[in-house]
Amino acid sequence: MPRTGLRSRVTTAIAGAVALLAVTAGCSSSPSADAGATGSEPTTTLTVYTDQHAALVKGLTDAYTKKTGVTFDVQQDATVGQIQAEGKASPADLFLSEDPAPVAQLGKAGLLEPIASSTVAQVQPGLSSPQDLWVAYAARVRVLFYNPGLIEKADLPKTLLDITDPQYKGKFAYAPSGAFVATTQYLISTIGTEKTTDFLKKVKANGVNEQKNGNVRDTVEAGKHAMGLSNHYYWWIKAAEVGGPEHMTSKIYHFPEADPGNLILSSGAAILKTSTHKEAAAKFVQWLTSKDGGQQILSSADIDESGAQYPVAVGTSSKLVGSLSDIASPTYDMSIYADQSQAQQLLKSLGMTS
Repeated sequence: MPRTGLRSRVTTAIAGAVALLAVTAGCSSSPSADAGATGSEPTTTLTVYTDQHAALVKGLTDAYTKKTGVTFDVQQDATVGQIQAEGKASPADLFLSEDPAPVAQLGKAGLLEPIASSTVAQVQPGLSSPQDLWVAYAARVRVLFYNPGLIEKADLPKTLLDITDPQYKGKFAYAPSGAFVATTQYLISTIGTEKTTDFLKKVKANGVNEQKNGNVRDTVEAGKHAMGLSNHYYWWIKAAEVGGPEHMTSKIYHFPEADPGNLILSSGAAILKTSTHKEAAAKFVQWLTSKDGGQQILSSADIDESGAQYPVAVGTSSKLVGSLSDIASPTYDMSIYADQSQAQQLLKSLGMTS
C-alpha cells in the first residue's frame, strides 16, 4: 500500500475517534446530568429552618423533591434568635414556622424577602402577613374539648369569656402553652390589658392548670374535667391512637360566633433576605401554598404526615378536620405576635407560668 494512502486512512480514523470523544464528553456534561426532575435546571439545595412538626416538613419537602429534583437541608428546632445571631452569614433560605409568632418576629426585624402577591392570593384572606412578608401554608385552631358524660353541649359557654362564669368553677382545664399565650396577646390587643387581666384571674380561679395540651385532652377524655381549652389537632392525634373519632368519648366544640376561643393560628412560610437561592425558594413557597401542590398533603395525607393541620389554600379542606371556612375565627392581623412580651409577662405575674 502506498504510504500516502496509509497516512490518509490513519488521519481519518483519528479524526473519527476525536469526534466520537467530543460527542461523548458533550453528553456527559449536558445540563441533564445535574438537572432536577424537570431536566431543565441544575439541582438546587434549599436550607430550611423550621420549628414545625418534622413529619409534615418531611412530607412536603420530599414531595417537592420528587416533583422538581430540588433537595433540602432541613434544620429542625430552629429559632428566630439563631437567625439573628447568624446575621448575614445565615445559610437559611426559608423559615417554616408552626406558629405565626416566629415569622412575624422575623418580618418585624426586617429579615424577610417579600412574598409574591400572586402566591399570597392562593391562600384564604386574613391568614398571612398583610405586608406579604410571609404566607400561611397550614393552620391550627383553638377549640374547647368537652365530655358529654359530664356536660351537655347546650350547657357549654357561648364565648371564651363566658368560661369564667361561676357555674363552670372547677369544671375546666387549660394549659398556658404557646397558643394560650397567643390568645392572651390577642385579648390584650382587642379588649385591653385591664380586662384581659381580669379574665385570666378568673380563669386561674375557675379552672385547673394542666400545664400541657396533651394533659388537657387526656383529662377531659378520662372524665376528670367536663371541658378544656386546647388546640384542635391534639384531639385528632388521640383519635388516631384509639382507632378513630368514633372511639373517643370527648368531642370538639367550636364557639358559635366569631370568638377568640376559635382563633386560627397560621403556620407561616418565609424567605430570608440572606438567601442565596431566592428564586428557587419563591418557587417552592408558590408550590407549598398551591391547591394542587403542597396543600394536597394537608388535605389528604394521613395524620402521621399531616398532623391533622388545616390546609389554607382557597377552596381546600382536610379529609380529617374539614375546612377553615367553617371556623368562626375573628379576622385579625397576626403581626400582633411579633412581640408577645406583654402576654408572657402578664401570665408570669399571675403565676400561671414560671
